[in-house]
Amino acid sequence: MEKIPDIRDLHNILVCRGEGSLGDAIISSCCYREIKKANPDAKITVACFGSAYDFFRHNPYVDEVFKLPVRRIIRPNQRWLSLFIAALKLRRKNFDLVLDSSDKDFFNWRMFKWIVGGDRVLDCFTAPVQPFGSHEEHGSKHEAAILRQLGISQPDKSYDLPILPTARAAVAQWLDEHRLHKYILFNPTGSVAPRRFKTDVLKEICAVLKSLDMPVVIPAMPSNVKELQQAFKDAQGIFVKQTADIFELFEWVRRSALVVTPDTAVVHIAAGFEKPSLVFYNTLSAYNAPDNPKAQVLETDRADVNVFDWWKLESIVAGFKKTV
Repeated sequence: MEKIPDIRDLHNILVCRGEGSLGDAIISSCCYREIKKANPDAKITVACFGSAYDFFRHNPYVDEVFKLPVRRIIRPNQRWLSLFIAALKLRRKNFDLVLDSSDKDFFNWRMFKWIVGGDRVLDCFTAPVQPFGSHEEHGSKHEAAILRQLGISQPDKSYDLPILPTARAAVAQWLDEHRLHKYILFNPTGSVAPRRFKTDVLKEICAVLKSLDMPVVIPAMPSNVKELQQAFKDAQGIFVKQTADIFELFEWVRRSALVVTPDTAVVHIAAGFEKPSLVFYNTLSAYNAPDNPKAQVLETDRADVNVFDWWKLESIVAGFKKTV
């Protein structure tokens, strides 16, 4: 891309989301709000997949959401035909600018963006003005780099986290029924296996959290709710609750006193609500650690979130006694 047009001259913008994870979608959410503030008449379309699709459908700054034919992650040499067809459909919309803050340098993904936007693509590899930075930076810096190149130099980087009324009502009803008013939200499941707590480790962490004298609520998915319920069926003050959707998860985090989680979307949800947090991060992904002044990071083994310094855990939890 030779020259980036003035933000005020853009009428039709496409944002291509190369990651389908909810956490990456949350980090990027400031980008759409800041573009709308600079040009309220601009129409923003987001092409995405996975949990990001549900999130962006309820983002007030996104006008249209296009679901990509991808299940979970963009991989090289996969889904060439379906991406080609999707690109042809989007090409008809004649976007003024195609944005992509991901670092997916795969030929199939580049083909998709080239068909949609041609020479109107702005991404990590074609940015003509300022570099997007490296992996060793917080993910939100990629979005900030895009905004700078559009002339938005001091963006508000806070996250937008919509909560549906049905989710608020469901969580409030459950808490009232169980007479819970202050609780720890402990999310045990990361997006990939090395970021998931084993049952025995989960129980030991809960034992440490008991020193805070608060009940623990563990959000569960359909795939692991039975396993978690069985593990804690006789435990006092520990509740396993299956969440209906991502918006219920948002509300569970919003109402909590403390969030405990490995590297996953819950980290960024907690940052959006500026919640005190204890997060478990391996050293490889620490560059994407929570952009949250109230978070304490406990580094784990690179290959297994279950391996960490237990004395450090007890020390961090003891520190929360003064703040939660």
